[in-house]
Amino acid sequence: MKWLHERILILPLALLVLILAAPAQAEENPAELIKQSIDAVYEKLRANEARAQEDPDFVIGVIEEEILPGVDVNGMARLVLARHWRDASSEQQDRFAEAFKNTLLQAYGVQLADHLDKDVRVIERRSRQDERMAVVATEVVMGSGQSNIQVNYRLRPVNGEWKVFDVEAEGLSFVGNFRTRFNEEINRDGLEALIERLEDGDEELIEDAVGDVTPDNGAADR
Repeated sequence: MKWLHERILILPLALLVLILAAPAQAEENPAELIKQSIDAVYEKLRANEARAQEDPDFVIGVIEEEILPGVDVNGMARLVLARHWRDASSEQQDRFAEAFKNTLLQAYGVQLADHLDKDVRVIERRSRQDERMAVVATEVVMGSGQSNIQVNYRLRPVNGEWKVFDVEAEGLSFVGNFRTRFNEEINRDGLEALIERLEDGDEELIEDAVGDVTPDNGAADR
């Protein structure tokens, strides 16, 4: 099912755009924030496309320059661990958040260079926001006769700035997929074992999590 495989691969692509998003004051328009962030990321990598294709460290470096300001790393980590976050020590919480972020970058950072031919459009008529949360609807233009892929970014105010904490591709929650996969790992081997696998850069674990195509529409409520 090639079409499904393409859509699964959009999850890490969308996550990387999520990570690269710049912060905005809470009174600013989240849809405009996402549009500006996507444009800036693609412009930087397309201007150095040959290097991006040949030098994974260059792509990772571009991502790392922008990573912390635009994503609620701890908030995303808390949602992924769900009830296990409350049982974790503060040290384990910090280690999980850092290891999760770093493993994602290493596993999928270089993939962004393979998607520079695709355009991403913000669909403002399908976007919405209130004081607590914003959902910015976008679509990835696949081309070659393929249907476009619907991607929604979820943001919420953190210390007066809009930050992204989840992304949904074709109704599949990035946070939900990882929650399901990691919960299995924790129930079998414990939280500490999961953290150690991430700290060791276990790409297979991340790939399995993305492959678990498990819709989860309640990530924002946990």
